[in-house]
Amino acid sequence: MKNEMKTRRANAPQDAEKLRYFFDEVFQPEEVGVLAENFFNHLPGMQQKYWFIAEDEAKGQIAAAFALIPWVWAFEGTKLKVAEMGIVGTQAEYRGRGLQRILNKEFDETLEEEGFDIAVIQGIPGFYNQFGYVYTIPLENHINLPLHVVSERDDVYTFRLAELADIAFLMKEDEVYRERYSFSSFRDEAHWKYMLGEGLKTEYGSEYWILESKEKAEKFYCRIPAEGFGDGLIVSETSEQASIAALSNLFAFCKEKALEGEKPYIRLNLHNEAIAGKLAISMGAKEGAPWGWQIKIPDLIRFLMSIRPVLEKRIQESAFRNHTGIFRLDLYKKKLDLVWENGALKSVRKADGDADGSFSISAENFPALALGHRNWQELRYIRPDIFPGSDESALFIETLFPKKPSWIHEQY
Repeated sequence: MKNEMKTRRANAPQDAEKLRYFFDEVFQPEEVGVLAENFFNHLPGMQQKYWFIAEDEAKGQIAAAFALIPWVWAFEGTKLKVAEMGIVGTQAEYRGRGLQRILNKEFDETLEEEGFDIAVIQGIPGFYNQFGYVYTIPLENHINLPLHVVSERDDVYTFRLAELADIAFLMKEDEVYRERYSFSSFRDEAHWKYMLGEGLKTEYGSEYWILESKEKAEKFYCRIPAEGFGDGLIVSETSEQASIAALSNLFAFCKEKALEGEKPYIRLNLHNEAIAGKLAISMGAKEGAPWGWQIKIPDLIRFLMSIRPVLEKRIQESAFRNHTGIFRLDLYKKKLDLVWENGALKSVRKADGDADGSFSISAENFPALALGHRNWQELRYIRPDIFPGSDESALFIETLFPKKPSWIHEQY
């Protein structure tokens, strides 16, 4: 590393313009700099210190940078503090010099200092595993619905763009969505104001459409992004409790928009088990094979204690209710003991002495188990060193970490 290179955080409003210029240069012809400047100035929860910058002092220019984008995710009613590593870029002349590795070290220190439960990234394949990330929750599904199977729209439902006055309704829809999925995203009023306002000026800008029935008290919504992967018209959110009649009209409405925009199909970026996804599959669309969020757990003890309400609920609703004992997670490089007393998780600590039960799993595979992406039997297909210490331990780990559907709605 040359002496003139230094790392710093954004520390002044003028850095917004510098970052915009930098990211536009790195990602041209895409206007990623517009997105970065917008996040810098308007995204709820963003702070200047969440921009990590490597700067060439001699040339007075940014060489590499990325953002820590703060989220709140919900795990079956328990809120978790989540940090997304986003908008990652390095100028071509500075690549191969380990700048992102240096910035990532500062990022990891921030995760510890500020107590983030999970770190996530939506980045390029094959790169971020070196920083401890593994594919854990589905992302970017493609349920491609052919236009020819979609019927025409009737006049029962009206469609209009959502307004700020609809935020209370949209937040209620989010509550229904969060009940449907084990891991989900939490978007407060400030995020909805952003998505319906300043967020429309970025490449993530979306149209939010409200469907209302003329005949009965029905009201639903959907999100149609302006841009995204694939050639189809993208639908990235729909009401989880929408009726079949409403969804049929929604598909017809989307067919009209697809034809207007010369899009060859409707692409549902939804969970395969979402009601809109299931309806599309029944109409002839193929079930999607989604990409994945890349996730790491910075501090396993903190994470397990953060999700304690969920784990305790699962135990109390099982044959292990009122369980007392020590259950050991053997992660090979380290071992953790979960200390239970009358069905309550009293502590998580480094292993000490004997344990009543145990489960062995590599640390890199644990997030997929803990977040319900795979059960331990599925993970064992690729890692035969994943195994319970006994039949009772197998049932205990299945009770703590069952396979569950999760889906994350974007907050921008």
